Amino acid sequence: MNLRICIGILSVLCGTLAGDARAVSLCLDRPISFAHYEFGLLYSEGYGGIDDDVQKELAKRSGCQFETSLRPRARIWVELERGTLDMAGSGIQTPARDKFAWFAHYVVEDNHVHIGPHVSPAIKSMEDFIADPKLTVGGVRSYSYSPNYDRQMQTLIDAKRFYSVNDPIMLYRMFDSGRYDIFIASQFLSLNNFRILQLRPPKRIEDWDPDPPTPSGLVVSKRSFTPAQAEGWQRLIAQMLADGTIRKILTKHMGPEAGPRAMFGRP
Repeated sequence: MNLRICIGILSVLCGTLAGDARAVSLCLDRPISFAHYEFGLLYSEGYGGIDDDVQKELAKRSGCQFETSLRPRARIWVELERGTLDMAGSGIQTPARDKFAWFAHYVVEDNHVHIGPHVSPAIKSMEDFIADPKLTVGGVRSYSYSPNYDRQMQTLIDAKRFYSVNDPIMLYRMFDSGRYDIFIASQFLSLNNFRILQLRPPKRIEDWDPDPPTPSGLVVSKRSFTPAQAEGWQRLIAQMLADGTIRKILTKHMGPEAGPRAMFGRP
């Protein structure tokens, strides 16, 4: 065999072996602590949910052992910063949180308008809705949706077209009974509440907020993992997005229409 060819083959083999040697284990020397918080279809105790399925798929692909728990959302952020918690699902990235965590987005969080049967198909925005004085909206007292929705809701409150409820569950029952025409909520919550209450979701659930949805996903503590390990977890999430696994999980819990819309990086 030609000496140059032999040297080339050896170079490739050595490069492969060197790459294997550089491969970083994503695991810790103990089970990875992973926290869920209650948020409808993302995670509910006794049901599981999107984050639960994502965590199980990460365990399968990485070969790492996990120890899961249910904790208040505010406590999760404190413990990720302290390093007493290694990982969490569906966290929203901010500059303050970038100081103590890495992120790998797999869903987008947005508030959608749930539209009753008496709203004309010609109404396709909050501006259209506000222009029809016969239409009303329901909402939980003092709840904030987004800067745009909050401003428009105040217009409806001032016009006495807002039905206020104290109990989020009552919001769904009153909508189902036709008390008002629309309400605004995250589909992660609303589809789960319709499921629990055994109510049929409306045929029209639309995004009338011009602002883009908020990405959310895996949160990895910088106190627990190295940058190389964090890149490995981000690659796993990217693979799950690319190979359709995340889409399949979202469709399983949210249905074939809402599921794909909730996926990060959707077309």
